[in-house]
Amino acid sequence: MKNFFRNIEVILGSITISITVLSVITNVILRYGFGIQFAWIEEVSVGCFIWTVFLGATAAYKDKALIGVEVLTQALPFRGRRLLELIIYTLLFVLNATLFYLSYNYTVESDKITSALEVSYVYINSSIVVSFGLMTFYSLEFWVKDVILFMDEQRKVEKK
Repeated sequence: MKNFFRNIEVILGSITISITVLSVITNVILRYGFGIQFAWIEEVSVGCFIWTVFLGATAAYKDKALIGVEVLTQALPFRGRRLLELIIYTLLFVLNATLFYLSYNYTVESDKITSALEVSYVYINSSIVVSFGLMTFYSLEFWVKDVILFMDEQRKVEKK
């Protein structure tokens, strides 16, 4: 159960990309094979794809798999590297928390509905809120772990 919650964005992203692929394939077969077209299938696939993108970005952020430039950090001594990482994690926390707040306000104030299904865009836009909420949490987790490592290293230096 712990692995399920630790990988929730990957699991949900896998489900949403599967729905996207299956709905697009179904729509193509219906359109070209039987001359039938459903507009709501396109809305479902686009909505699921948006969820996939934001959940995938969150999963990459959690695993620290996003593109980064390490030239500066590699040139610094070990303690300097740790201090720079603390500053970066602090900035990322502030940035993600701000984007979470803005996306929440954007989603709450959204009154648009989809054309075919007449479903509120809140369900689609909430992917942004979930994504930046999780990224904010992970930023805080990275920061706390880095502070603990920094403090441990300080204690080791003081003992010498």
